[in-house]
Amino acid sequence: MAPIGRSRAVDLLKLVLALMVVGIHANPFKELGRTALLLTGDGIYRIGVPVFLLFNGYFLQAALEKGRGWAYVRRAAGLYALWMLIYLPIYWKVLFVQEAWQNLRMLVFGYWHLWYLSGMAMAAALIVPIAGWPVRRLAALAGLSLGAGLLLFYGQAWALFAIKSPLLVDPLPAHRNALVLCLPYLLIGLLIRRLHLAETLPRGPVLLAAGLGVLLVPLESVWVAYTAPKGFPHDTMLSLALAAPALMIAAMQWPGQVADRRIGDYASGIYFVHVAFVALLIRHTGFERPAIWASAVLGSCAVVWLLRRSGMAARLL
Repeated sequence: MAPIGRSRAVDLLKLVLALMVVGIHANPFKELGRTALLLTGDGIYRIGVPVFLLFNGYFLQAALEKGRGWAYVRRAAGLYALWMLIYLPIYWKVLFVQEAWQNLRMLVFGYWHLWYLSGMAMAAALIVPIAGWPVRRLAALAGLSLGAGLLLFYGQAWALFAIKSPLLVDPLPAHRNALVLCLPYLLIGLLIRRLHLAETLPRGPVLLAAGLGVLLVPLESVWVAYTAPKGFPHDTMLSLALAAPALMIAAMQWPGQVADRRIGDYASGIYFVHVAFVALLIRHTGFERPAIWASAVLGSCAVVWLLRRSGMAARLL
């Protein structure tokens, strides 16, 4: 049964997934070759973003129940603006070599990993006006948007069609954005809370589904990479749609609580802060990827410790 307070398992899951996200940007297994990268950075590590989005949707529903849906959107948008400002010393030089529309694109949709906050805020803003829809209609919308993302991913990977637009390039490709990645997983997380699935689904089948999903994600990553004629970031694989919700619910059902938000703060902090260390270490050192990964994690933890000591963690994390 899902606990009322902070769940230790949920916070630990978020922490592990944050460490995996660091691995996407500085994969410590890079030197082991392509298959190792497919199993990790383009495989198991990709579970992180969908799970985080599911929890965002879960807490969006909690805000809606209190009549604070738009406050949730404002909080997400404000957090995005703050982190874009914090990262300005990292990306400011780019603003002078890009065209005006490219700068506008980056400021609206995010620098590097901050696309996540921008996309989450936009998806939440789309959900709040329709939050009163019946469950079936919300589920249908989630299915349609998720299906669109899968179609865009598999269709382009198998060269069934091509989408060539200067707008839809990394970190905002056609299959990874507010509409086809953030929106469906926020809706699924919202429905998990609204339908009380963590409280009602039997633990055994949930654990089985979570284990199966976690196994299938790296396997699908390898399969897609070695069979599809074109390569794309593996953010929208079908196996993620099984692994992420099952893993989230399994964590919520696991017994045990924590008295404070320390673990959760470190999970969020590692996610938000690590790119600064990764970018600077790649630019200015000759470190190998394992050293960059470890340095980014340790550096991020140090920053989070300072934020917690200063009382700023609640504002920034």
